[in-house]
Amino acid sequence: MNKIWFDKEAENWNEALPIGNGCLGAMVFSKTNVERIQVNEDSVWSGGKMDRINPQSIEYYPKVRNLLMQGRIAEAELLAEQSMYATYPHMRHYQTLADVWIDFYDQRGKKIFKTVQGNLLDIEYQCEEVKDYRRELDLDTAVGKTQYRISDALYEREFFSSAKDNVIVYRMKTNHEKGLSFDVSVTRKDNRSGKGSSFCDGTKMIEGEMIRLYGTQGGRDGISFEFLLKVETKGGRKYQMGSHLIVENAQEAILYMTARTTYRSKNPLKWCIDTLKNATVSDFETCKAAHIEDYRHFYRSSSLTLKSEKERDLIPTDVRLKEMGEGIQDTGLINLYYNYGRYLLISSSREGSLPSNLQGIWNEDFEPAWGSKYTININIQMNYWIAEKTGLSRLHMPLLEHLKIMYPNGKETADKMYGMDGFCCHHNTDIWGDCAPQDNHTSSTLWPMGGAWLCLNILEHFQYTRDREFMKEYYPILKDCVKFFLGYLVKDEKGEWISGPSSSPENIYRNEKGESGCLCMGASLDTEIIHDLFRGYLRVTEEMGYPSDLNDEVQERWNHLPKLKIGKYGQIQEWNIDYDEVEPGHRHMSQLFALYPSDQIRMDKTPKLAQAALRTIERRLQYGGGHTGWSKALMVIFYARLWKGEEAFKNLTELLTQATLNNLLNSHPPFQIDGNFGGACGILEMLIQDYGDEVYLLPAVPAELDEGSVDGICLKNGAVMSMTWKDGTIQKMQITAIRDFECTFITNTNECRKILLKKGQRKEG
Repeated sequence: MNKIWFDKEAENWNEALPIGNGCLGAMVFSKTNVERIQVNEDSVWSGGKMDRINPQSIEYYPKVRNLLMQGRIAEAELLAEQSMYATYPHMRHYQTLADVWIDFYDQRGKKIFKTVQGNLLDIEYQCEEVKDYRRELDLDTAVGKTQYRISDALYEREFFSSAKDNVIVYRMKTNHEKGLSFDVSVTRKDNRSGKGSSFCDGTKMIEGEMIRLYGTQGGRDGISFEFLLKVETKGGRKYQMGSHLIVENAQEAILYMTARTTYRSKNPLKWCIDTLKNATVSDFETCKAAHIEDYRHFYRSSSLTLKSEKERDLIPTDVRLKEMGEGIQDTGLINLYYNYGRYLLISSSREGSLPSNLQGIWNEDFEPAWGSKYTININIQMNYWIAEKTGLSRLHMPLLEHLKIMYPNGKETADKMYGMDGFCCHHNTDIWGDCAPQDNHTSSTLWPMGGAWLCLNILEHFQYTRDREFMKEYYPILKDCVKFFLGYLVKDEKGEWISGPSSSPENIYRNEKGESGCLCMGASLDTEIIHDLFRGYLRVTEEMGYPSDLNDEVQERWNHLPKLKIGKYGQIQEWNIDYDEVEPGHRHMSQLFALYPSDQIRMDKTPKLAQAALRTIERRLQYGGGHTGWSKALMVIFYARLWKGEEAFKNLTELLTQATLNNLLNSHPPFQIDGNFGGACGILEMLIQDYGDEVYLLPAVPAELDEGSVDGICLKNGAVMSMTWKDGTIQKMQITAIRDFECTFITNTNECRKILLKKGQRKEG
């Protein structure tokens, strides 16, 4: 349950295996003829910082609001498009860095020319037969391996991305009497198909033994990058030919790769040279051991072990996926998928890195889908839903630290766009912390809640850690976000405080006149986020003993926010008015934020709302909803929160069989990593639901997961828990307090037990 493996080469990018250390990632194809290693560095983005705020917004957004409150939707949306969209619609986007090519010319075999009417179409090689091929990724060590035979010779490779040494390491060795002979070269966006172009200043050799690829993306004010590759060999001969490194008859060869940009370093070339020199001081085994020790500190902080048939681990992963789609039960594959989610977070979000983006860190394009940015109307938040609870709290910090980059831009956006004090951001941000509206889509662009949702991550991290120094550092962002909404909310004719202009991402409604629209006043998601923001702010202000200058106003607004409503179909209303959806099966289910990640809808506290939430899900599915990877992952979480274990498991199976690529990465389509993290979160929610003062154990455990154990699960009130279960009932649990702890545990057999512990105490039972 810790190894993804295949008995054939990766045919395309969606079958390659991902490695990463937070900043530096790669997709490894493990080809026997011409190997491809596609490399990313997390700060390679398309250009410099931009000022995109529309100066007309401050004058016209109140008029847009008034038109919406008068029901004049078309006029409001036209004026908003003209006056509130950013002066340039697009933020910067994430980009590929390099492709490393290893041409094993000694294994090519006979050259075959393919022609059509005398014109060269392609070149292939008639190679010797490859036997006993296997490539794998070990999630417990974060080390990939490839092994195969040609004739009687054994060829072996190992690869990993070390956070300890800031390098990607790729070792090759053989017992063939002539050793290894190959050519190493580096390109940028050249996939050897005759398509694509190179966006770099050049590739050349430096110091006689390192390949350098370098350039500047986005003009004079853009980000400059450096990529360096060094080859160490045992035996044989190594020499330079142009910008290529040639190795002949080596018994072993190790590639060391690193990259840096001007986003982090004034002199990224020197940084890369120094990094490679430091990394190659130690031998390969020492470097690998340091990498594994560093990685396992995170990976082994918690674990999930489900009862499974061990013999299924002997089947290639892609075959297991296919067979699951044909109805074969495979609990071990589900366990593997969960473990993979934690592996991907550790590999794409490390201390000092940027946050995990829409593709984590792995992207092969200059213009990836949705810019591979930070989409903050659910997607990036979903990336971090497993962080705190599975012992990866420190890996939550890149997202929180990015809030500090966003903060000054968000203050400027609030001031220049809305004429208000405080901080706000819309539905996307980028490497520079851009907070202005992104795109020109009415259904998503004008949604000023992104910063508020991210501020809930501040509250979550504090709830788990009670780190007062952390809260002291981040409290100004939280308070300024609250300030913005004190100004942005407006009282309606019922005396309730509603937001707007805004939208319910990324949906379209139809009003009683038959008109369609996106912009609205008082979308349910807005109200639900503001509810948690204000509630959290009041609790933190009291706990930290901070001045309560805003508290009365915040409390008054909080008391008079609209309540959750049940609509005409028995569903949770998506808008303040009970509109119909133009697309009832829409992928977003924004109104169910109240169910998860919030706790405003609970089976035990709000049964009528819970029933309406269930109806909401059923209605979405009835009309084809849950059809994208991350949306299907949401279905798993929602059904788990509603204690519908079999339905949650059914949707989890569909997530794997309908929205998962052969390498287990999530497919929106195309690849988008949030479904991996959301799916892992859904598995855990079937087993443990933590509301702080109350924790439910096995609340939605399906029959298929009736036996297993979890270890190292962090609880919000300050403890770490482990438990085992069999036949769907708890056999044993252990609670260790990391601070004074008080909590009530409720099992799926309705046993209720209150536990009080002092810091450091342990309770078993």
